[in-house]
Parts: sequence; C-alpha cells; structure tokens
Amino acid sequence: MAVRLAPYLLMLLLIGCSKEDVPQVAPPSVPAATQKPIIRETDLINDLVKPVDLDDRFSYTYGYMLYATLQQQGFGNLDASYFAKGALDSAKQKGFFSQEEMSQILYEVQTNMLQIAQQELEVLAERNLKTAEDFLANNATREKVNSTESGLQYEVLAEGQGDMPTEESIVEVDYQIMLSNGRIIDSSYERSQSSTFQLKAIMVPGFIEGVKLMNVGSKYRFWIHPDLAYGKDGTQTIEPNTLLIVEVELKAIKQAL
Repeated sequence: MAVRLAPYLLMLLLIGCSKEDVPQVAPPSVPAATQKPIIRETDLINDLVKPVDLDDRFSYTYGYMLYATLQQQGFGNLDASYFAKGALDSAKQKGFFSQEEMSQILYEVQTNMLQIAQQELEVLAERNLKTAEDFLANNATREKVNSTESGLQYEVLAEGQGDMPTEESIVEVDYQIMLSNGRIIDSSYERSQSSTFQLKAIMVPGFIEGVKLMNVGSKYRFWIHPDLAYGKDGTQTIEPNTLLIVEVELKAIKQAL
C-alpha cells in the first residue's frame, strides 16, 4: 500500500515482541528545555583513521550504510552520536538502559510511527476518493458511457451474442486493469494467457457485476468506483480508494469441474 508501512518494517523487526512482553510503565517526564549532553568519544570514533583491514572496512561500511538507510526510511530524528554510542556500549555490554527499558522505547517508537502511517493513509484515501469521484462525474457525461444503479460505469467495445454468466459461472476472460493515470497493474494480455475462474471468487464487486452484464464474445470497459473495488483498505500494490479501469473480454463460460 500504495503508504506505506515499508519504511517502518525495520523498526518492527527490531522490536520482536508484543506490547504484552513489555512492562507497563509510565513514560518518564522530560523537562521541556532539556539540552542533550555532548557525547565525546573522540578517542574511539572521531580520531579513527581510514580502515585497512577487511573486518575494519566492513565494520565502517556497514555502519555507514545502515545509518544512511535508516535516514532514508523515515528515521530522520536518529542522532548519529547516540547511534554510535549505542554501538560502543553494546560492544562493552554495558548501556544506559536495561533490556526491558529498550523494549519499551522501541514499542513507543513503533506506536508513534504506526500512528503517523495511519494518518498518512487516511489523507491518501481521502485524496484518492475525491480524484476518483471527480473522474467518474466527468466520465459519466461521455456519450457511450453507461451507469448501473450501483454506480458502475461501462462502455461496450464489442457486443457478443453468446450466453451471459451468473456469479456461479466459471468464466474464461482476457482482461487488463489500469489506474486513472493509464498505468497497467495487471493484464492477462501481457501474460499471453487468458484467465479462468469462478466469477464469485473475485474480490472486486464491480468486476463481478460488470462481467454479469456481458455475453460471451463481448468486450467491455469498466470504470469501477473504489467502493466497488478495493475500497479504503487497498492492497499491497493498490492505494486506498483507488479507481480501477478494467477492460474485459468474455471468451467462454465453462462447466464446473
């Protein structure tokens, strides 16, 4: 999805425990004007020369790349000094916090990031819904576009003369699913192989409704409102409240096995 929780996966892996595994402790109060102490590890960090040994070069490279990756993945508040201090203290097996305290800290960060991700999803869903409804309102004025009672819009590209399917039917179709910007997200044409499935097994209500309008041999184009597609939840590859544009050729209705 399309926001996505990918930037937060590393933090989720670091936590490795549920809230039940963490003691319920009240967060400590922090004075509003607290100033971070200056951490001086010049003898261990800033005075290091360029590494030559492979292990040392790897250690430096891994630290460099890990910090850069975390910055790119949304951990913009990561403090380089404390990051280095944590690595040094881990090597000495003596740190500022106990394992329980560190679990609590990671849980709090996870909670904050998930809240931010949820807020971003809600904003994205609202924006996509407006885009979809504006598009459909304009599309409905086109001469060849028809609308069903549910709001499904369709255009007949070629009319067949065969039978019409029901939800129980096993259908063979060629199809192409696009977004309103023209990007193709799935296509049997690209696979050079038609698809066969029981119609009611499809998770998109607008697709089921649309194919039931068709005769074998027909080709239709559908504009599917988000409420008739994947809705506000979306999928891993489709953003919440995304309008789908689907072209379908109904090639055959097959007998159930």
